[in-house]
Amino acid sequence: MDDSFSPRPVAGRLIALDLRPTRPLTFLGPAWAAFCGAVASGALLSRQSLLVLILALLLCDVLLGAWRALWLHADWRTAIQRNAAGARVWLSFSDDETGSPLARRWRRLARRADYVRRILWPLIDSDIIAMLMAGLLALTIALVLGPAPVVLVALAMTLGLVEGETRAEIGTGLRALVEVAIPWLIAQTALGSFHWLALVFALLFTLVYRALVAIAEREPGRWIALSNLAQLGVVLLLIFSNMPIGAAVVTLGLLAQVLWQIRHRLDRDGRAYAQRVQSYLLVAMLIAGISLWL
Repeated sequence: MDDSFSPRPVAGRLIALDLRPTRPLTFLGPAWAAFCGAVASGALLSRQSLLVLILALLLCDVLLGAWRALWLHADWRTAIQRNAAGARVWLSFSDDETGSPLARRWRRLARRADYVRRILWPLIDSDIIAMLMAGLLALTIALVLGPAPVVLVALAMTLGLVEGETRAEIGTGLRALVEVAIPWLIAQTALGSFHWLALVFALLFTLVYRALVAIAEREPGRWIALSNLAQLGVVLLLIFSNMPIGAAVVTLGLLAQVLWQIRHRLDRDGRAYAQRVQSYLLVAMLIAGISLWL
């Protein structure tokens, strides 16, 4: 085999970064929410704002997504619990060995050091380090964007930790906040703009996103009705913001979703429904952002 194609050892690089597409169910998510928040700021036409937008997309979609995924899906959480139980057995061995007190103390210290080296360090040297690096990079970019993004990123990271420790319904709600409301507000505040109406829009679309996740997971229940009510709230806010054309477009999209909901009641395919209606929701979020801009 040619040497140019043979595996080469890493000589001096400390950190390896692995990026790959996730093939999401819909394009409605952190990246689109951050983009709509940037549009809502009204400051998206300068060269500097383009850089801020790129950083916000990287922060909200890649880094906060990595933080959440590493915490929720990595095996090291189970391994730590298992090893902690083993540690209690390991460290509870009787220390009534022969020798002086100093020698016994030294043997206990050596046993603990061997436990860390053999069991804990392989865990720390893998997903825990990746999670810490993702969090550090996220906070670093947030510091560049401003104080409000720092607070929002810290809140998103905290909610990501809490999500894995709560029951599924509450956890999915926290996920919706982290993937829609917080990215919207990070991008908007990073560009130096904030309005309380933006917070209302962000929360309404968070509810729509939460409903879409429930429907895709075959748990429609009341979520279809809540999604429709949230979008009606968006229509009313657009009318209040003197955007009758935008309100009409969102209303037409909502009527189209109602038609797709009739089909959903027949085939019960939640994933297909989410993919069919995503375009209407993407347009509705963009129109809401434009209404705040204008």
